[in-house]
Amino acid sequence: MDEAVVAAALAVASVALVRLLVPVGVDTAGQLYETLRWLHGGFQFWDNYWYDGRYSLIDYSLLYYPIAGFAGQLPTILAISAASGYLFEGLVFGRFGVSSPWPARAFAVTASIGVWISGEYPFALGMALGLLVLVLCDQRRVVLATAATLATLLASPLAFLLLMLSLAGIAVGAGSRRRLLDLRLVVGLALCGLLGVGVQLAFPAGGDFPFNFWALFQVLALSACSFAASAKLRGVGVIRGMFAAMSIAAVAAYVIPSPVGGNATRLIDYVGGPLIWILLARQLHERRMRRAVAIMIGAVALGGQLAPNVVSASLALNAPSAQARFWSGAIAFLHAHSNPNFRVESVDSAGHWDAYYLPAAGIPIVRGWFRQDDFPGNELLYAHALSSARYDRWLRNNGVHYVVLPSGALDYSAVAEAHVLISGRSGLQVVYRDPNVTIFALPKATPLVTAPRGRRAAVLDFGHTSVAVRLSVPGRYRFAVNYTPYWEVSPPGSACIFESAHGFSEIVAARAGTITVRFGPTLEQMLGGAGTACHAQTRAAGA
Repeated sequence: MDEAVVAAALAVASVALVRLLVPVGVDTAGQLYETLRWLHGGFQFWDNYWYDGRYSLIDYSLLYYPIAGFAGQLPTILAISAASGYLFEGLVFGRFGVSSPWPARAFAVTASIGVWISGEYPFALGMALGLLVLVLCDQRRVVLATAATLATLLASPLAFLLLMLSLAGIAVGAGSRRRLLDLRLVVGLALCGLLGVGVQLAFPAGGDFPFNFWALFQVLALSACSFAASAKLRGVGVIRGMFAAMSIAAVAAYVIPSPVGGNATRLIDYVGGPLIWILLARQLHERRMRRAVAIMIGAVALGGQLAPNVVSASLALNAPSAQARFWSGAIAFLHAHSNPNFRVESVDSAGHWDAYYLPAAGIPIVRGWFRQDDFPGNELLYAHALSSARYDRWLRNNGVHYVVLPSGALDYSAVAEAHVLISGRSGLQVVYRDPNVTIFALPKATPLVTAPRGRRAAVLDFGHTSVAVRLSVPGRYRFAVNYTPYWEVSPPGSACIFESAHGFSEIVAARAGTITVRFGPTLEQMLGGAGTACHAQTRAAGA
């Protein structure tokens, strides 16, 4: 049987088996919610139901969610895993002086396990497309390689970034760059890169992603193993170049805070161990390395690659919050007491299942699933201790009335918040309790739209991309939804939206009545042209 087919079959079998032990991955909740949003709203690039309003789909994946929406999550993941195993085998089998099928098989198994456990499905699609780019580059099919590069960008900007990193490492390690750096390919890659930069500038990510030292240590340790295993071997410069590029990128991401952060380890998380196996196979054949030593180094390499996902999987193994019935009582209570003037704060559960079940039921929440969006406004929750006064201010600032505290394992960012609630020091009152959740109410909660003294405001409808508000008189109103230059107001001329000092929005109403604030980006605004800026007289009218 063709070895590529064997690798694809192993990938599919690995996903099928591991999901019996780990039914859901670490990021599955977020992927399910984003897929649901696409099914219900299509390509809507904003969502008010997470993080006080955030850009959605456009800066994460434009390709995965439509595919998963049409085909289903599991079939999509199986197809992605099979394609990755097939393509990786085609890239490495018979190359680098090794004819052993085991490095490709190791990739097929470990990558598939890693994808399922981590729940990094859009990145997995981007990785499969990135492998296709490398295959097409090797075949000198430049036009198709450029098209596959664009698809990689649409599937996952992170996968695109790491593909560019891989190409740089391959080009340096190969020594001769003539075949790789075809001028047409360079132009195509540059155009894709410019498109990616343009999208990020038009729809920027929220904040920085954390990168702990042990993740950096993992990259550097595996890279050291690769350099040791490649000693005195010829024809493996490409592998050395890739590990060097991954190490440099990881150090840069660790030193320079950015939305990439710890995601810089993704490439080595999937290909590090199998590439080291290629080097060890050469050492066994040519340098007569002792088999016991090779097995030990190979096991350490694969263990180091899988360790982060295995640790994360331990949280997902017993997660009752992943079940719909866990949230049914809370959802019923919140629906019965719903009020569009307020959000709900859910103390973050392990696996972030509150970020799926509550907004999927039509309940807007303060937090969500993306760390990059969490840190800018919710950093105080990550502290070891949280005072009741700071917590009260934070709840009021975010327009919260009810707080949901789930039982069981919590995310590390929720420990201090849970302690304040359980201690009774928060000043909130218990209004609902079942075996799974406790719901607290904030007395005299601050609504999403607040008016100056003597004026009134009320939210009539709070949707994913629009908000209907009734205002009593012309003037300025605080609007606790994140500002975007793409807000548009109807009826035209009735009001304008400004950015407030803390990143929220401010409504400047020219007249009383009901207005609708809707997310509506235009090409002119994305290119930096005139957008929703108010005229001077409108601004003055609201003074």
